[in-house]
Amino acid sequence: MDLKKIFKNKKVIVTGHTGFKGSWLTAWLHNMEAKVIGLSLNIPTNPSHFKSANINYYSINKKIDVKNLKQLKKVFKKYQPDFVFHLAAQALVKKSYQDPINTWQTNLVGTINVIESLREIKNKCVAVIVTSDKSYKNLEISRGYKENDILGGKDPYSASKVSAEIVIKSYIESFFPIKKTNVFIVKRRKK
Repeated sequence: MDLKKIFKNKKVIVTGHTGFKGSWLTAWLHNMEAKVIGLSLNIPTNPSHFKSANINYYSINKKIDVKNLKQLKKVFKKYQPDFVFHLAAQALVKKSYQDPINTWQTNLVGTINVIESLREIKNKCVAVIVTSDKSYKNLEISRGYKENDILGGKDPYSASKVSAEIVIKSYIESFFPIKKTNVFIVKRRKK
């Protein structure tokens, strides 16, 4: 499979493009000659890969909070992306205890806003929404988790990701099975 053929000249929205994984994805997409529209609230670390790789010079950068549905819909409607990668999140368990409301709003409401914005797209689109392996109930097992394992979540971070999983599946079943938009869930493994 020639990935360059898949992504060349395609419009790709990446939420969380200033974070570690989002900036690497944006750099890779740039190498595939995609037209990247990056959405992020801020640059979360210093030093940052986003800055050191000069990603701001080869992507369209929009300072947008995923909690702002109106702004998200406007961007999705304007750019009509071929691909969407949703990586924006409040991803720290410790921080989720310090600021649970922001964690819930970013991880759950932000995800709802992204998938609701997908409904603005008129062309064929593939959306990849990243959640976390922390969405599974921690059973202290040695093998990795499987898609049919029990969802859980004792802390605000994990619970927000479980809730996002449920919402994503609900949207897939309710709005996307017969539409042109294909939505996939990918779990990010945290150590």
